Amino acid sequence: MELARPLGDCKSADITDTTSLDILRLLDDDSPIIRRITVMIPYGMLDAALVSDEDLGRIGRAIAKNTNLTTLRLCCAINLNKDSSRHALQFLDMVGKNRHIRHFSLHGGYGFNAIETEAFGYLSSFIKNNENLESFEITHGATPKVVGFLVDALERRRGHPLKKITLNYSGVKDDDVKEMMSFFMNNPSKAPGRICLDHNDFGDNGCFHISKFVRKSGNIFKEIGLRGNKMGPCGLRCIASALAYHATSLERFSIGENHKIGDPGVIAIAEAFATYPNSIPSHLSIEEINIGPEGMKSLGIALARRSYPIESLHLKFNHIGDYELMSLLECFRSNPSLIPKTLDLTANCLGHWGLVVISDLLRNRCCSLERLNMANTDPVPYDTVSYAVNSVKCNSTLRELNIDTCGLADEKCLDLLSSVVCDTTSIQSTYLSNHTLVKFGNCSSREISLLLAVNSNPNKSFIARHKVIYHHFAKNFRLDLFQDMQPAVLVEVLTYVYRGFACCDKNEKEQKHAAKTPGNLHRVDGLLNNSLGVTFLILKNCPVIMYGRKK
Repeated sequence: MELARPLGDCKSADITDTTSLDILRLLDDDSPIIRRITVMIPYGMLDAALVSDEDLGRIGRAIAKNTNLTTLRLCCAINLNKDSSRHALQFLDMVGKNRHIRHFSLHGGYGFNAIETEAFGYLSSFIKNNENLESFEITHGATPKVVGFLVDALERRRGHPLKKITLNYSGVKDDDVKEMMSFFMNNPSKAPGRICLDHNDFGDNGCFHISKFVRKSGNIFKEIGLRGNKMGPCGLRCIASALAYHATSLERFSIGENHKIGDPGVIAIAEAFATYPNSIPSHLSIEEINIGPEGMKSLGIALARRSYPIESLHLKFNHIGDYELMSLLECFRSNPSLIPKTLDLTANCLGHWGLVVISDLLRNRCCSLERLNMANTDPVPYDTVSYAVNSVKCNSTLRELNIDTCGLADEKCLDLLSSVVCDTTSIQSTYLSNHTLVKFGNCSSREISLLLAVNSNPNKSFIARHKVIYHHFAKNFRLDLFQDMQPAVLVEVLTYVYRGFACCDKNEKEQKHAAKTPGNLHRVDGLLNNSLGVTFLILKNCPVIMYGRKK
């Protein structure tokens, strides 16, 4: 038995064996410390014996009587083959007696086909009787009867409907989708709000039945996952039309890894949503389907017609080149505030012009992009990456940037980023540095990590003040004297200090007025005196003084 974190600091644990009794003792005592349990095979031991029968019994008895456990994940932990099924079935029976688990998932249960009737009987009882259950997941549980068992359990279920159903890698076919959607059409109150059917075996006919249910029931689904199936452009056009007109509350829609879709499928989606662009899901995932220029342009036109940007657009593994990316981003040139807040372009074929177009958009103050991922793209020259990173300096929205594997040496890239996050050449440069970026790829530099951690503070005025004080005053002044000062007060104090050490022909009244004039920090120059050798801040309307003389 191993813990991911110390018991006192976390509410989750991974169970791999019972060499330690800590977790079982906490479960037996109904302790609120443990809320999430994962029963799994130890990493690197997939060929070894599964969790032993004795261990399963002890774990099952502890789980059955616990009232604080909310999440249970079984990862390759039980063997449902005929030779070892008795203890596994007893374990499922004991787990089914817990009426407080809200999230249940079964990953890789071996031997479903051997004893599927009995195993599904216990799981069906668990779904029917646990009114607190919110999400149910089976992954790598391929069996022809998985949908029939689930429909039977949902039909007899008491209480509120499940919020999410996930059947991934479970061999779901067109007829299974038809059976499930027919049940939901006859019992719309028992339909889940989120359904994921990733990596199964249904195609256009399955999409037709999903769209039929959406057209009849309207805004029930908030998430639909259809990745890795066999649908084509026709099926996708059918379901996209239904979603655009009837499912305006859909939040997540993923269709990646459907290799038959291609450019025609993306164009079909864009055309379906173009009439009602605000119905486009907030999180759209179109991965690994090889989108061409026409598809990217159609998608960009639909997104640019919205009245507000979507949250995320994932376009990984699509062989997107510079021309395809420019086709997409050209649609946002007139209104960059509609660019998706998260743009994932991982593992594509971006080059010089693709980075230049993105950089130009980042330099626009209206750009809404918050997370940009361009990892694993083709190597580009240093000047191109330098142009891209420097474009972040004047950007006030981007929080995460990933341009790994760009062909640069780590030291050069880190030095470039350091100058963007905190330029120490002058106080003005430090003040005008980027105070928003909080994550840069898999950065291993401690110095950069500390700078990015400072940027995580939501108070950007505090960040700018902290950087200026630390890099320009900490060696000569007591840092604690300036920590809690407001920007206007800090400027007034520094102006007073300047008046005490330098010559200025301005009278006291004019200097006080200049120090209290509202505005942003603008120009930085001067020395308090030769011995201190530190710069000072003044306001936009305050005269710039250097060595006691007007500049």
